[in-house]
Amino acid sequence: MASYKVTCALTLLTLLTPECLSQLDAVVCGQAPLNTRLLGGSSEVTDGEWPWMASLQKDGRHVCGGTLVDQDSVLSSDDCFSNSSTASDWTVVLGRLKQNGSNPFEVTLNVTNITLSNQTGSHAAVLRLETPPTLSNYIQPICVDNGRNFSVGSTCWAAGWSSGAGGEEQVLQEIQTSVVDCEDTRSDSVCTEALTLEQGFSGGPLMCHQDGSWFLAGVLTAEDEVNNGTQAAQGKSVVLSRTVVSSSTSHSKAQIG
Repeated sequence: MASYKVTCALTLLTLLTPECLSQLDAVVCGQAPLNTRLLGGSSEVTDGEWPWMASLQKDGRHVCGGTLVDQDSVLSSDDCFSNSSTASDWTVVLGRLKQNGSNPFEVTLNVTNITLSNQTGSHAAVLRLETPPTLSNYIQPICVDNGRNFSVGSTCWAAGWSSGAGGEEQVLQEIQTSVVDCEDTRSDSVCTEALTLEQGFSGGPLMCHQDGSWFLAGVLTAEDEVNNGTQAAQGKSVVLSRTVVSSSTSHSKAQIG
């Protein structure tokens, strides 16, 4: 089981072009008409539950998750591209529920450009799609807002695919978590309960619902091993600049500033 960081959405905005940022204001975002999570629905993920979920594919196989943030832009994690950041090597699948099985609402799109963050502490990557998908109940962008604060007790979700979860069809998996008090970290941090995730979740979203819309709070980034520093030894999560560290410890912390 890999440990995970979550790169905060605030740092990801620096990778988007001014044109893309202006489009974010124009496109309706964060709406998931088929999502029943706020109504106490079933824990089983169904088509359209998380319509911004993207499957990043190389050689026809799922490698990482991603999040549609605009009609032609997907956010993911730079660790997904350690072997290749050549855009033509990759495709993005939107509207997918199962990695193995029928997906009547999915669309596969080519990638024209991959931009990796050069900021210290940021693990973000932006993929530019060759053609924008047709938006529907099954394909929608999530909201990205650098002014958002998520209060203690807020419920958030992580989602992704893994060969070790979701049964034979590898159905999209979700994990619920909550925002907790950051205690000894700065007041502009976001902290969540610990997340235990499979390797294939890397690049996928941490999502929180606020003011009637879903917002991207962070991007999951796989770590090869858990930091063995003092904080980890004391049973606390490791704090890194502009990231959340998620492991089997008491809770996870996100640096925003």
